[in-house]
Amino acid sequence: MNAQKPNHLMNETSPYLLQHAYDPVDWYPWDKGLKKAKETKKPLLISIGYAACHWCHVMQHESFADPETAELMNKLFINIKIDREERPDLDTTYQTAVARLSGGRGGWPLTAFSTPSGHVFAGGTYFPKESSYGLPGFKQVLHYIIKEYKKKPESIKTLTQNTLTFLQKTYNFKSIVEGTDKIVTANDITLGRLSESYDSIFGGFGFQPKFPNVSDLRLLLANSQRTKNPTFLNMVTTTLNHLAGGGIYDQLGFGFHRYSTDRKWLIPHFEKMLYDNAQLLLLYLETFQVTRDKPYAEISKEIITYLKREMQSSDGLFYSSQDADSEGREGVFFVWKEREILDILGEQEGSIFNKCFGVTSEGNFENGNSVLHETGDLQHALTQGEITWEQIIQLKQKLFSCRDKRIKPFLNDNAIVSWNALTIFAFARASFILNEPEYLEVAEQSLDSVITLLQDQSTGRLHRTFRKQARGWGFSEDYILLIQAILELFGLTGKRKYLKLSLQLQRTLDDHFWDKKGSGYYFSGSWVEDTIVREKPVITFSIPNSNAVALENLLRFYHYTGERDFLKRADLQVAFLLGWFEEYETFNGEALLALNFYEYKPIECIYFGGTDLSENDKILDFFRGNFLPNSIFLNISKETFNDLKDLPLVRDRFEESLEYPFGKATTFICKDLTCSVPLRTGTEIDLYLNSDLGDK
Repeated sequence: MNAQKPNHLMNETSPYLLQHAYDPVDWYPWDKGLKKAKETKKPLLISIGYAACHWCHVMQHESFADPETAELMNKLFINIKIDREERPDLDTTYQTAVARLSGGRGGWPLTAFSTPSGHVFAGGTYFPKESSYGLPGFKQVLHYIIKEYKKKPESIKTLTQNTLTFLQKTYNFKSIVEGTDKIVTANDITLGRLSESYDSIFGGFGFQPKFPNVSDLRLLLANSQRTKNPTFLNMVTTTLNHLAGGGIYDQLGFGFHRYSTDRKWLIPHFEKMLYDNAQLLLLYLETFQVTRDKPYAEISKEIITYLKREMQSSDGLFYSSQDADSEGREGVFFVWKEREILDILGEQEGSIFNKCFGVTSEGNFENGNSVLHETGDLQHALTQGEITWEQIIQLKQKLFSCRDKRIKPFLNDNAIVSWNALTIFAFARASFILNEPEYLEVAEQSLDSVITLLQDQSTGRLHRTFRKQARGWGFSEDYILLIQAILELFGLTGKRKYLKLSLQLQRTLDDHFWDKKGSGYYFSGSWVEDTIVREKPVITFSIPNSNAVALENLLRFYHYTGERDFLKRADLQVAFLLGWFEEYETFNGEALLALNFYEYKPIECIYFGGTDLSENDKILDFFRGNFLPNSIFLNISKETFNDLKDLPLVRDRFEESLEYPFGKATTFICKDLTCSVPLRTGTEIDLYLNSDLGDK
């Protein structure tokens, strides 16, 4: 039992906020803290983080749990704690504001100082308790901030107004109408910038710290197929090979850590995030489609094993993250000492394993510990017959069993709609590419849980999070990414209920998030009244950019239903995205994947299953084995045909009868309102796809 009296976070459900419920700091949640500040006219100290954030834990231990520091905070400020996973809208606003004010970039923990109305005038990220790392001590910062706040009220007023104006103008730019030629320009500029920042030795972009940047790699992969440029594909495979062999990948328990602290992907920041692993799963699957190299399929299966084993709840939802820390130290759960492995595996096999996975007496991490990673000796040992891959797998399993007895990192068991949507989408895609029906079952069951537990039945609105109960209203990314996942399930199964559900969610999205005076989707819904500004996301950070994914969704709706309203809104969405590029001359992968989907017009692949299951598999194997980024797929069977035959995509394939006409598996390939003759073999489909479809 904690002897410290709880603060105002005690009744929250967010694991991150509950971690701070017994701090001596008199923390408030956002709404109550804002109200209290307006009543007392005291400035706000706003601290934003998340449950798996290592430096958030460090700042808590050093400052927020320190009675002397807490007393000073309580005396000078109204203190607010925000979980960025629950309120990503507030996080985005304050990250942008602090980055502008500090001349640097944001991050977590974010520390913002604002007026009682929530308008920022100063801020930073992590502050040590005492001055170090070239940073001022936190108590020193508190004294300085309150002194400036009281001494220079007019300067503070000007500063907050300028910051507010900056935030408002960030998304107030002119849309570009009839500027689709700019899509090609934006694509070329972005590919050029990626090539310039690409690390040709270890893969990835930049030097350190290094993030996988999945959307940029997916853009390169898609362009490698469209342009047949092998350089783009090599950039992707080099990166993925180093990722899978590096310390950023959990060599025993699978799944990727958040990012690498070094250029070589060797020493990770050890937290594991659901959204990272869902997106990397998709990237490895698509790379397997392109290359047919089995290691990419194996990594995909390992990620799935990790997600099912450690990140899925009994009700089918997926948890948010696993912490970097256990036993009060970062990474201690994952690292090994040389002697420890020798004792477990024996001298002979242990020595070979240590050589293959970089474990030494000196270690490559703290206190003589080593982060497992594949070394050049691994391939040499396999080639020379010192050990087989099957033996390595057995040794890994033995070490995993021993590691599993350690004190595990904290599990953030909050379920977030958009992060679950990414995972559902990846599992659905995996079920098709890897021909594993079990993965489809997981995707469908997870979607059912999201709808059952997180959709309000009276309004149809989505909640944002679930932990014991649904909390908060969803943001545009929750709707858009869930619609994307549901449309994927519709295409793969042909179940009309998925199209119906996605259309219902799209209506809610359009009614409450669309900018009716301009274009683009706001991040927060029309019911949200406690934000400083209403932002419209354009750049991908951790999560795929929702306005980009929305464009793809609108185009898929148009092709599935034939309703031109979807195409009109897609045109407006393109104008919005190009307006951003015109203003800021920057994009990353997700936006260009969507814009290319629009520019090059997707190919419609309508597949009708036959009575011979082996023949069906031959046709489906063609689609499983071919990466078609600019395509729309619909799998129709005799069982689903009657529910789908009114859709133009299906109806227009027949001149007379609307009875299911095929005894043999048949595919139609359509583009620009022109369709192929019935195609009944993979060879016929391949020949047609590689012909000039515009002349067909």
